[in-house]
Amino acid sequence: MKRLAYLMGTFPALTETFILGEIRALCARGVELHLFSLRRPKGTSQFVEEADFMAMTHYGPSFLSRQVWGPNLRMLCAFPGRYLRILGSLLAQTAVNPIHCLKTLGIFPIAVAFAEVIRHKGIEHIHAHWANYPASAAYIISRLLDIPYSFTAHAYDATLIRAMMREKVRRAAFVVTCTRFNRGALTALIPESKAKIVVNYHGIFLDRFVPNGKQILQRQDTFHILSCGSLYPRKGFLDLVEACRILRDRGWKFRCEIIGEGPLRHRLERSIKAYELEEVVCLLGAMPQKHVIDQYRKADLFVLPCATDKLGWDEIFTDPTLLLEVGLAIPFRPITDGIPNVLVEAMAMRIPVVSTTVAAIPELIQDGRTGTLVPERNPVALAAAMEHLLKDPYRRQAFADGGRETVQQFFDRLENTRALLTTFTAQLGTDEMCLGQSDRG
Repeated sequence: MKRLAYLMGTFPALTETFILGEIRALCARGVELHLFSLRRPKGTSQFVEEADFMAMTHYGPSFLSRQVWGPNLRMLCAFPGRYLRILGSLLAQTAVNPIHCLKTLGIFPIAVAFAEVIRHKGIEHIHAHWANYPASAAYIISRLLDIPYSFTAHAYDATLIRAMMREKVRRAAFVVTCTRFNRGALTALIPESKAKIVVNYHGIFLDRFVPNGKQILQRQDTFHILSCGSLYPRKGFLDLVEACRILRDRGWKFRCEIIGEGPLRHRLERSIKAYELEEVVCLLGAMPQKHVIDQYRKADLFVLPCATDKLGWDEIFTDPTLLLEVGLAIPFRPITDGIPNVLVEAMAMRIPVVSTTVAAIPELIQDGRTGTLVPERNPVALAAAMEHLLKDPYRRQAFADGGRETVQQFFDRLENTRALLTTFTAQLGTDEMCLGQSDRG
């Protein structure tokens, strides 16, 4: 197996534990992995378990530092033709999206600085996580050093900003994506590249998510409902709060706790206050994974009512730079998750789950066998599904058993990483890297 570089946007990140898990699994299999991150995470004190990986990570240096412009000067002298052609190519392909163009040009010198390190270490392949800026950085390094690269497309990162996407896929040795739904979206965008787009579910470490043996069939008067995710509209937390109001008004005794942080927090707090749900619904904020697991052990039901969000008129007034970055598309492009990892984790912990039919979630949850799926943005249907499960401990038991079985069969990270490693070795063991035209300095 050749030396492999992993390139990420921010590493580690509380919302991207699936990437850390993949790195752990590859290292456990003896892969010589070199980590690169465009940005340092904020609040590094919360990443105690990740300290060893942070110590071996190369972080993007400050834009104005000698650590950036020294390598750029040396690379310009070493490969003047490539350096200038890549820069010109980035400008030509992203100029229609001004903010995206500026951000891409901003990562260019950092990518070049990484390229010098990668060259000195003799790394022979780069793999980026996320199809947007990390993949752009890998594309830059690949063209500059004439080595192959690949990337993982997770969700809307592959389709929201489409400038350069065809070029990045065309030059990549292969593209990994974590759902069949995403593969279909990418194939529709770039049909000629279907053969190089590989599905590999993230999965989880099953030995970390061990059910606590809680007796589901035991009678109880008060239920613990749990949800977890970044506080964005696409997670559907406003619908969950509304469903909790409906259940409260019907006389159910429960406590709903939502783990996560994000821009929707203030709106959620206002909604909770307006419905007088302060004693029923609690926002716990972001947590390290080990604390999330502690919360799983107490839960009777896990609910994540994901929804399709869209860039639209709200963004024109609240975040116009986002529209400039994406490009003014009519109709405005949808934003969805793939398979939220928290659903996989909850099912592994034998917690009955309720979610929606959005995006790739039906690839994980079989409605009526391993969980319940309801239409998106429908608090009434969500409340009805939750109530049905709270009334029926035998169905909760069946969903708990079926959910754990599904995760064991399809979402075991060790098995899925073995399949990913097979993809890497198959590609890196040949000279035909599907790079398209190589650049000559």
